[in-house]
Amino acid sequence: MLIQFLKQQVFPGIYATYVNRQISLIYERQRKSEVDVSAIKGKEEEYILKLKEEIKIQFDRKVKIEDKAKSLLFIITLAITTITFSLNYLKENSNQLTPLIFIVLSIIYFVFGGLRALQTFNIKQFHVDQPTIDFQQNKFVLMPEKKTISHLKELIISKSLNDLINTKTSNLTYASFILIRNGLIMFVLFFISTISILHYESKTKNEIVSKCPAVKEIKKQ
Repeated sequence: MLIQFLKQQVFPGIYATYVNRQISLIYERQRKSEVDVSAIKGKEEEYILKLKEEIKIQFDRKVKIEDKAKSLLFIITLAITTITFSLNYLKENSNQLTPLIFIVLSIIYFVFGGLRALQTFNIKQFHVDQPTIDFQQNKFVLMPEKKTISHLKELIISKSLNDLINTKTSNLTYASFILIRNGLIMFVLFFISTISILHYESKTKNEIVSKCPAVKEIKKQ
């Protein structure tokens, strides 16, 4: 249970990469698989229409996932810009180790979150139903549609493969989201630790002044 939690919530990028490799193996197996449609004999046209609609829905989902990835990249850009201003404080207080650790972890999480979001756009495969167009003798020729059974089998494979493709992109987007969340948590901890240290140093300084009359006298002068 703990190991699973660490994989998904602390190192989601690595875990997403591992899972997507397993999905890629399944993808290759299914791409070469045979299709048996004997159970729906006589209803091929009906299922072809259903599968075409399903593939359209899959494509719309793919676009939505990519839009989410774009939004995450925008959030990362804003976060890193904010962190850049925070680095000025660390330059003046480089001896504060705890805030430094938190800000470094925050930057690492944001960078890897951005990488995972970008990887979403690197998954180019997607199977759509479209007519076959050939170029012959300096003109485009629209080829006749495949036979019903062949078309149905092709659509079944396409839908199955598209499900795997969308799962891979969803895994990367989710990993990016978790990495951004962790980056924000580290940045909040950086902010809290910074304020705590400043408060402690100020309190300590006031206590020294209150306990040492000589220091108080110098302060008055």
